[in-house]
Amino acid sequence: MTLFVALVALAITLLYIYVLYLRAELGLMSLLATSFLNLVFGLDSSILGGIHLNLLDVVSVCMIIAGCIRTAQSLDRLNAIRIIALLYVGVLAFSVVRGFFSNGLMITFNESRGITGQLLCMLYFLTAPSDEKSLRKYVRIYLFYGAALCAVAALAAMGLSVGTNVSAAMETDGRFLPASGVAGIAVCGFLSLALLRYRQGGLKNQLILVMYMFIAVYLRHRSVWTMLLVGTIVLLPLDRRLFRRLLPFALAAGALVAVLVLYGGSAQGGGSSDQFSKSATDDSTWVWRVNGWKELLLDDEQNALSVALGKSMGSGFSRIDQSTHLMIDYAPHSEYVFEYLRVGLIGLVLLLLFALRPLVIFWRFTKVDPMLVYPSTSAWAVIVAAILAYGVSYSVDGHLFAMLGLANATVLGLNAPDAECVPDEVEEWELASTSSPVA
Repeated sequence: MTLFVALVALAITLLYIYVLYLRAELGLMSLLATSFLNLVFGLDSSILGGIHLNLLDVVSVCMIIAGCIRTAQSLDRLNAIRIIALLYVGVLAFSVVRGFFSNGLMITFNESRGITGQLLCMLYFLTAPSDEKSLRKYVRIYLFYGAALCAVAALAAMGLSVGTNVSAAMETDGRFLPASGVAGIAVCGFLSLALLRYRQGGLKNQLILVMYMFIAVYLRHRSVWTMLLVGTIVLLPLDRRLFRRLLPFALAAGALVAVLVLYGGSAQGGGSSDQFSKSATDDSTWVWRVNGWKELLLDDEQNALSVALGKSMGSGFSRIDQSTHLMIDYAPHSEYVFEYLRVGLIGLVLLLLFALRPLVIFWRFTKVDPMLVYPSTSAWAVIVAAILAYGVSYSVDGHLFAMLGLANATVLGLNAPDAECVPDEVEEWELASTSSPVA
């Protein structure tokens, strides 16, 4: 009977991998659905041969396998961005292999759960279709994910028990969602803004945009505030029409936050003015993080190999907390510090090249045609910039890495590496716009 159950489970898994290979939107939907469950309820891990696995891990592994198959089929179409991705994956694999020999199989596998987002980005979403029909599906799926998180926050604010993780967050810092979830809501805000400006208007979409912006600000994560600030600053020189469209909705969301903050002292689950003041001015957590980064980066065990290619996977992140003088082993609250420690300067540079390439190309194409990419080229540029800003003080989660992968897949769809004529096209487009009677 056990053998039969195992064979059935294997057959279902192989079928699921095959469907993931065929349909990238199913992969994004699976990743976001399991991420939502993990954020709200916390997925329990099962120990299989000493390895801790939960549903999100299983889904991610299946997607990585499907991504490996897709990547293998794209090797005959190598270009700059695919080479960068393969080099980064190679450095990451080298770290894992070193970990097997240095730290043991189980420790290495358990810490490797933190790199599934990068692998999904480089192997699965980079190879996803990026035509307008596919992009519409991805955007709708992600907006639904953000709306579901907003609904959870609203239910928690009304005093309803909607998940163990949400309840724990309320007890510790009075916020309804962790920063990784609110970062997804901020991304939805920029997507919704582009949809409203370039694709579809209406009161409903205006209210949805205010909802995303309001929740992203109201949940008091400074890393998300930084995302919104960076995205707004990037919009000013990049797409002033979108920037002007953003201002009234940002003011409306800010006014709504101010009203609720003043009322928050007596409202169920509301954020008070003292809490907002503390979030805005208290630098103790930032100092704690910076001190931890210094301890990790200036470790006496650093050598030429660890600087170039990082320490082996499973080495841990032990350092002394200068405030308590206790040894802690938490992962660093920075994607870039984590990358440096595990893949060194070489891997970190490769990752930054991978992330910055679509930002630069979308910036150039925005000047040619803001609506060239769904929902807008400028929206994708802003999202990439916002995710890069978020990575300074937090690890980038799988759903954000998925957006970076889709951004690069979209660049490949534009055949951007061959777009040497863009500056001329900019001049022609600007000339046409200034001479047109409509303009």
